[in-house]
Amino acid sequence: MSDEAAAIAAHAVVLQSDARTLAECVERLRKIEAGLEAGGLAPPWLREAVTAHLGACVAAAADLSVAAAHLHRCAGRVRS
Repeated sequence: MSDEAAAIAAHAVVLQSDARTLAECVERLRKIEAGLEAGGLAPPWLREAVTAHLGACVAAAADLSVAAAHLHRCAGRVRS
């Protein structure tokens, strides 16, 4: 594997790790969201903020996974 391909592949690994971290955040935020709904005492703005952050994490995790996949393919082409 060339140095360039290795560097690209390493970036892909980092992005995929970041995507997994965000997916874990999504799960924590879902639990928080469920707790806020169940408790019924949280102000609407707090529930809205948690929901917005949850959506942002979902989108970011998906984007990072797609970027990682593209980089893996790019690294494969550089090797050839």
